Amino acid sequence: MTTLHICCNYAGPKVFHSLFAHLAAQGVRQTVYVPEKHAANMGRNLPGGGAFDVRYSLIVRPWDRLLYFTKARRALPDLMRRVDLSDVGLVHAHTLFTDGGIAYRLHRQTGLPFVVTVRSSDIEFFYKYEPHLRPHATRILRAARRVIFLSPAYRDRVLARYVPASLREELGRKSDVVPNGIDEAWLTGHAHALRPDRLKIAFAGRLLADKQPDKAIEAAQELARRLPEREVTIELAGDGPLRPRLQALPAVQAGRARLLGNLQGREALEAFYDGCDLLLVPSRVETFGLVYLEAMSRGLPVLYTRGQGFDGQFAPGAAGFAVDADSVADMADKALQCLEGYEARSARCLELAKTLAWPRVAGRLREIYEEACAR
Repeated sequence: MTTLHICCNYAGPKVFHSLFAHLAAQGVRQTVYVPEKHAANMGRNLPGGGAFDVRYSLIVRPWDRLLYFTKARRALPDLMRRVDLSDVGLVHAHTLFTDGGIAYRLHRQTGLPFVVTVRSSDIEFFYKYEPHLRPHATRILRAARRVIFLSPAYRDRVLARYVPASLREELGRKSDVVPNGIDEAWLTGHAHALRPDRLKIAFAGRLLADKQPDKAIEAAQELARRLPEREVTIELAGDGPLRPRLQALPAVQAGRARLLGNLQGREALEAFYDGCDLLLVPSRVETFGLVYLEAMSRGLPVLYTRGQGFDGQFAPGAAGFAVDADSVADMADKALQCLEGYEARSARCLELAKTLAWPRVAGRLREIYEEACAR
């Protein structure tokens, strides 16, 4: 039996390539259908050795963002021309609205069962700004064999805000939380010991307004005021359009905040995390937040945004704390909490990161596939 993935974002981050490769290593036969908008993306992230089959189609038009149902109607016959469905036993749609809309139509026409993943783009764009599509999203969710969320926070938000009360129990029963994974090569870190005279905070990510690197710098300065016995600094790995504005900040001018630019390769990022004590990335919106998991794999406690993709992956305090992305004071408060029992928390981060290694994540997804097909 072949699992058909419908994955409009496959050409982007390599998270999907990693997932499919680890599923293939566990014996899952797969075909990936990629409805693509940009010609430059065609053929990206192709697997080596024929681990799985990828079928790109340059079928998305610039105006499709405004014509949701037209796009789905066009994609279905294209998929059926490009993919041999005779051996397909299950479909996995990797977004609710875009990929799920195609999987739902395919299910209606062929009876093929499907599972669907709800991502941040579904919640932060479609659910929020396309309210006329919410009833259709509910139809997709009800038709799916299983519904997958990247975090408990996303599951709880969708069920509470966007699912009719009469259907919450039904959809809750078939909902699963399966986060993204981390490459096992990262899992070589060591526990940190906190120095009494310094605290070095890490920020990793694009220097964008939504990532709020300026708030991270403000939080570091607030910590410096609260911890006069320590030299508190922050190092920011990444680049982006906010860099010129950040360079003008007094903390950067004084050397209390350092802009490192892009760090190339895993080894450079490992060295960056190994030299810091704590990760703070107060993103307004975060699909999952691989940077938190990468930092944990190097022994860093993490501060992540409340209600976003990393929130709820672990018990509060286990690896760090959720913060209010609008409150510098809350970020500083939670950082101080991270310093309590720091060495034990650092060691715990290493062990918790191992629970989200890609083989384990792929194994959980394979179990969901088997359960969905067994109905």
